[in-house]
Amino acid sequence: MYPSKDKYQNMWLNVVLIPLLLSSIEGKTAASRKKVCIIGAGVSGLATVKRFSEHTDEFKPIVFEKQSDVGGLWSYTESTTVDEHGLPVHSSVYKNLRTNIPKELMAWPDYRNFTGDDRSSVPHHMVLEYLRNYTAHFNLRQFIEFDTLVEHVRPLNVQTEDWQQTRWLVKTRNLKTQKRKHTVCNGIAIANGHYTKGNVPEIPGIENFRGPIIHSHVYRHPEDFAGKTVTILGAWISGVDIALDISPYVKKIYLSSRHEKRNSKLPSNIEQVPNVIEANGNELIMSNGSTITSDAFIFCTGYLPEFPFLDENCGIRVEANHVIPLYKQMINAEHPSMAVIGLPTADSIFLMPYVQSQFFVALLQGRVKLPTHHEMIKDAYTLPPGAPEDKWHAVNAYQWTYNEELAKATGNIQLPPSYYKDGIHLYEAYRDTHLATFREVRFVLNPNGTFHLENLVEDYETE
Repeated sequence: MYPSKDKYQNMWLNVVLIPLLLSSIEGKTAASRKKVCIIGAGVSGLATVKRFSEHTDEFKPIVFEKQSDVGGLWSYTESTTVDEHGLPVHSSVYKNLRTNIPKELMAWPDYRNFTGDDRSSVPHHMVLEYLRNYTAHFNLRQFIEFDTLVEHVRPLNVQTEDWQQTRWLVKTRNLKTQKRKHTVCNGIAIANGHYTKGNVPEIPGIENFRGPIIHSHVYRHPEDFAGKTVTILGAWISGVDIALDISPYVKKIYLSSRHEKRNSKLPSNIEQVPNVIEANGNELIMSNGSTITSDAFIFCTGYLPEFPFLDENCGIRVEANHVIPLYKQMINAEHPSMAVIGLPTADSIFLMPYVQSQFFVALLQGRVKLPTHHEMIKDAYTLPPGAPEDKWHAVNAYQWTYNEELAKATGNIQLPPSYYKDGIHLYEAYRDTHLATFREVRFVLNPNGTFHLENLVEDYETE
């Protein structure tokens, strides 16, 4: 008995024609998706690829990460010179570092599973664990090419009338095989981190200082300064943290700053002094004319952004600590399909890319109407409200208004719940007056949305 003609037709449809049609449809869908290259798989890169991964019907995200794992800055290494590939060490994390923002307010709203002990300030390895868990939870590794260095980025064609038609050429090198690859994409998200290249201000005569002189980028162990008198230039949070870390080991610490003294109790061997402006051997001259003598010197003077892989035709340049021309602190005003994610300093560096990446997705989707080129350039040269004259990317407390501005421009951005803003303000206010002990308190978020800090002399609670 032979199969009927209808059965042959059904077999032909099921085995041959339908798979061909599906393959054709999938091919067209894949071809219509916009390829977006993301440089870096640290905090900013992971936040960005997560957002693009929610729209794989429209985008094909590819992340290039030069390290062997996610984490970026939070991938601690004992080395202070080069990494396993012979490249300059990326991480500025030191051995005893603990977070200065509660883990409850660092965790992204879409994944709050931040493990740790009762204290809210956690060691750096727990931050790395959180980022790894975040990557696994949302299956983001499928988009990441590890051990891959971005060597060059340039626009292939510049479309002034329709910037979305601009294409980018990204040249990469696999650091294990040394094989090079070229990738053409529709959009670029630069998330390479901005806490690696130390800012070292010039101090006349410092070259004659006899003793260790380092930047906080290469600081790792407090024991290295045992028994010494140490001067730390820069009394913002990193300078204070390192001072507290070495305090049990050293003879004396001079915490030097051009700003007013910190209004907080500190260990007895930490003395706050004016800004060091000159050196005469190991004698340091301060802005008020007085002098101190020191055995070691640590620059805690911040970092400078750098983008060594960008071709000059990308239109991005760095003048001192100012990256220009960035509209809304992130969009390349010359070529808006390129964004720099996570650049501004803010109350919460985790929440910055959480919001910025959503804006960039919306922009590439066509849901954001950009102003004129002139208006974008003007915005790029506008200081954030409350920022010092030389701090173009110091968003800080303005972050929350900035978030709302981005949300308004898109019409649909998931903003962090209000307790992030209120909680960080409460925690920072306590931190600034309890610099030596603030890490011993616990941030408690209640089911009804209220929160408080435990183990304080006075209990705080707010709506």
